[in-house]
Amino acid sequence: MAGADGTVTVNGGGGAGIDEEFLDERLGAVEQARSWSPRVLSKLETLLRSEDHATLWRINPLAFAAERGLSEREAVDLFLHAAKAGLLTIQWHLLCPGCGMAVENFDSLRSVHREFYCSLCMQPTTAQLDDFIQISFTVAPRVRSIRYHHPQTLEVVDYVMEYRLSREARWGEGGPPIRELITSSLLATSWLQPGQRRAFTASIVAGIVNSAELSAHLACEIKVEGEVLADGATQQLLLTVGDDAIRPQPASVRPGPLQLELHNSSARRVAVIVGNKPAEMLEAPADAAFSPFLRGSTLLTNQTFRQLFRGEVIQGAEGIGIRDVTIVFTDLKSSTQLYERIGDLKAFELVRRHFDGVARAIAQNGGALVKTIGDAVMAAFTRSSDALAAAIAMQDEIDKFNAEYGGREIVLKIGMHRGASIAVTLNDSLDYFGQTVNIAARVQGLAQADEILMTEDVFSAPGVQPLLAGTTTTPEEARLRGIDKQVRVHRAMRARPQHGA
Repeated sequence: MAGADGTVTVNGGGGAGIDEEFLDERLGAVEQARSWSPRVLSKLETLLRSEDHATLWRINPLAFAAERGLSEREAVDLFLHAAKAGLLTIQWHLLCPGCGMAVENFDSLRSVHREFYCSLCMQPTTAQLDDFIQISFTVAPRVRSIRYHHPQTLEVVDYVMEYRLSREARWGEGGPPIRELITSSLLATSWLQPGQRRAFTASIVAGIVNSAELSAHLACEIKVEGEVLADGATQQLLLTVGDDAIRPQPASVRPGPLQLELHNSSARRVAVIVGNKPAEMLEAPADAAFSPFLRGSTLLTNQTFRQLFRGEVIQGAEGIGIRDVTIVFTDLKSSTQLYERIGDLKAFELVRRHFDGVARAIAQNGGALVKTIGDAVMAAFTRSSDALAAAIAMQDEIDKFNAEYGGREIVLKIGMHRGASIAVTLNDSLDYFGQTVNIAARVQGLAQADEILMTEDVFSAPGVQPLLAGTTTTPEEARLRGIDKQVRVHRAMRARPQHGA
C-alpha cells in the first residue's frame, strides 16, 4: 500500500509465506552436513519462523549463541551451513566507527572494499577486517519474504534504525545504544520524490543540525548558536537535496522553534534524515563501541567458511588490512630422508595422513588451513591462544600417528608469529601477505624437531600462558633472514612419548 509520500508498506509477518517444503528439505541438508549438538537444528528453525521481521534481518550469530546456550564456534558453523543450504544469505557490512551505521552492505566478500564514507558523520574511513567489517545473516527470500528484503518499501526511520544502523553500536564503552541517541535527536525523516517538498515543525537546541541523504552519501551540518529565540518568534530552514550536495538556507540558525522544509531538487527518489546534535555531544565526542559481532577477520580464519565458500575472494591487488592475526607454519623434519628410506608411495601416504591430522587440529581449535607448500602447512588464527592449542593438538595427532607405526616416521616442527597482515587473493584462494607471514615462516625454519617456536608477541598474548603449563620454554634472541632487528623467540618443548627407535 502506497502512502502520501510514495512509501510502500509491506504487510504481513510471522510465519505467513514460509515455503514449508523448501524449509524442511534444506533443514534436512544442514542436519546431514555434520554432527550437531542436541536441539541445534530446532533452534535454527524456531528463528526462521520468528514473528518479528527485524529478528530475521542481519542476524548476529554470536548473539544467537549467547541467547540460546550454544558455543560461538558451533553457531557460526551452523549459520554457514544454513547459508550454503539456501536458508540464509551472508552479508558483509562496512561499519562507521563514529556512529555504527552500516555505510555499505555487500552480498559477497569480492564486493567489499577498504575505503568508504559515512554521510551521517561526514568522515571517510579505511576498513580493516577485524575492526569495521561485520558479517551477519538474513533469512533467504526463497524461505520467506520479509520487508527488509525490500528497503525501498521501508519507512525512513525503519530504513535507518533497522536496515542501516548496527544493533551492536553504542555511544562509547558502556554508553547507551546509538539508536536511542539518534531517535531522541530526530527532527525529520522522509522519502522524497523528485521535486517533492515536505514541511516539519521542531524545536532545536544549541549544537548542530545535521542532515544526510543516505543513498547517495550526501550530508551537511548547520550550526545552532546564539541567543534562544524569544517567545512567539520562529525561524525557517530550507534543506535542498541536489544531485551532489544538500544545500541549507540559511547557513546557521538559533536555538528555539524551527520551521523546517525539505526539498528534493534531484531527479531521483531520496531518503533524508535530519537531526539535532546538542553541544554537549560535540564537546565530548566518542567513537562507537560495539557489543560482540562476527568480524571479517574471524570468518577468514574459519575452516568451514573456506570449505563451503571457496569462490569468495578479495578483489583488488591492495587487499584488506587485518590488525591482529596469528600465522602458524609447520613442516616435517627430514622429510627427504623419509622418502628415500621407505619409498615415494609409502612416504606420500604417510605425509597425506599427517596433513589430515594437522588440518583436523587446526579446524577444531578455531583456525583455518590457508595452504600447503610441499610438506609444510600454513594456518591462520584470530587468537594466539587458539594457535598454540592447535599446535599442541597437532603434536598429539602426530603422536597417535607414530604410535600406529611403532616408530617416529613423522616429526613435526612448528613456528608462529602474531601481528598485522593483509588479506589478499593469491592463486584464486584467500591468503595472507606481509611481514607477519614472513616472520612466522622464518621462525618455523629455526624450530627443531618436536618444538613449538613462538615469538614474544605470541608468548605474551592473552590465554597463552595457561596452555604452556608443564612445558619447558626457553627464550632467546634470534636473527631471522631478511629481518633487520633481532626477534625474541621462545622454544617450547613438551615431553614426547617414545615409539621404538
